[in-house]
Amino acid sequence: MLALAAGGFAVVGASANAPLIRVDLRLTEVGVGAIASVAYLGAMLTSRTGGRATDRFGPAVVLATGLLTMAAGVTVAATAAGAGWFFIGIAVTGLGYGIVNPATNVLANPVHARRRGLVMSVKQAGVPLGGIVAGAVLPAVGSAAGWRWAAVVPLATCAVAGLLVALRGRVRVAASGVVTGLARPDLRMRLPHGYGYGFVMAGAQVSIFAFTTVYLVEERGLDAARAGLGVALLLVGGVVGRPLWGWVSDLRPDARLRHLQVVALAGAAAVTLLWVVPEALLPVALPVVGLCAVGWNGVYVAAVAEAAQPGEVGRTTGASLTLINLGAVGCPLLVGFVVSLAGAWTWGWVTCAVLNVAGAAIVAVSRADRADGTGTENEPHVDCSEEMQP
Repeated sequence: MLALAAGGFAVVGASANAPLIRVDLRLTEVGVGAIASVAYLGAMLTSRTGGRATDRFGPAVVLATGLLTMAAGVTVAATAAGAGWFFIGIAVTGLGYGIVNPATNVLANPVHARRRGLVMSVKQAGVPLGGIVAGAVLPAVGSAAGWRWAAVVPLATCAVAGLLVALRGRVRVAASGVVTGLARPDLRMRLPHGYGYGFVMAGAQVSIFAFTTVYLVEERGLDAARAGLGVALLLVGGVVGRPLWGWVSDLRPDARLRHLQVVALAGAAAVTLLWVVPEALLPVALPVVGLCAVGWNGVYVAAVAEAAQPGEVGRTTGASLTLINLGAVGCPLLVGFVVSLAGAWTWGWVTCAVLNVAGAAIVAVSRADRADGTGTENEPHVDCSEEMQP
């Protein structure tokens, strides 16, 4: 969770001070939007490689490498004399972020199916938590000392976390063991079909975060400060939603895929609140949107881990992260195009809702069990109807 919070802190940090960076480096509107896109492109390029490296070398060394790579990327961006070197630094930061996530999936993956959804979701809550801290801290530091000095905060966070993992992570892995045989429910996700869920859900999630501030200012008439608070409320909902949905999915691990469908449909319904509720109810509606539209991630990671063959959790979750990052890059462009074409924000939110519904449909056609040939012949049957003892 600390590693993902540090990663979210670094990736969101540049966007948090985008107004200051734009003036200093003379960026256009497209350049401002490219900050997040370049970071997610970098993460997309290294997610699969990071997963394979995790399975081969273990999560500790890969996690430390990713965190220190992010620190190096933030250093390049913060010292850049022009936009070119700045975006190179952002790209390097994204490369490190892509390395970190598969390693955390292996390190946090518990043996027992009745713990997997909650543990993975608590771990994944680090991402919006890092975003909340970035939004709360970095603009204030940037306004007082400049965006370059503000970048020292995520730089130091990633460096310290990376050194901590490098010094102590190997002991932790040796003590807990990298488990090759995991208790898995019979009903599992069929891969690679199920990767599409991560693509559309991540696309909808990032689109909501990317456009909410602008929507609240242009359509709802809020000032920039109140709009920024609205995004913070979205992230708070995400921090709460991830462990909540993970806990619910652990009540019946064999029904985890149905939980993914419920989360997707709840997200589609929640998005409609953005244009339906009056302004006075937005502080209530925004956390609900975050709760439903962001809470899917940990349950999805747990489902992908359960679909992986023994010893291939890193590689399999790394492949899923490639599609997640691709959705984060492509879908906001689609939503922006729809809003520009229709001339109304409502159609942008409808597009996000449709992406969520598509996620529920993908799960419906991605169910598989051993009878479908997705299991191994010698894999023991796991009864998830009773509590598993350690």
